[in-house]
Amino acid sequence: MQANAPTHVEAQCRRRRHRGYIQGMIACAIALTAVLGCTPRPALQFSPATLPDAQAGSSYAATITVSQAVTPVAGASVQDGALPAGLDLALAKKPDNTIQISGTPTVSGTFSFTISVWCYGTNVGGQAATQQYVLVVK
Repeated sequence: MQANAPTHVEAQCRRRRHRGYIQGMIACAIALTAVLGCTPRPALQFSPATLPDAQAGSSYAATITVSQAVTPVAGASVQDGALPAGLDLALAKKPDNTIQISGTPTVSGTFSFTISVWCYGTNVGGQAATQQYVLVVK
């Protein structure tokens, strides 16, 4: 093959440009997906959507499950806010794709924060997502 010869994908994209820009771009994306054997990854889902209330001075534990992950969840952190003092967030070792919030909250109040997760990559970058939560400590 010559260095400047069009690839199969480029040829398909050129043939479909007459349909309009958007349709041409969609056709190119489909052709590229077929050649590379990749498909779009689904959006990660967090469950539950809300956390149970906590009681200051009492032990607390909540589990968040991340679904639709093509590869295992590799990391989780708190962004845009903070957990109440006395609580920690950790990626559970088992079962896969679960996050634990546990500890003993020391102060009452309403705490807003965002949990960020990322998954291991495969041939391309892995999935990532965020979910906002509100935790009420009474």
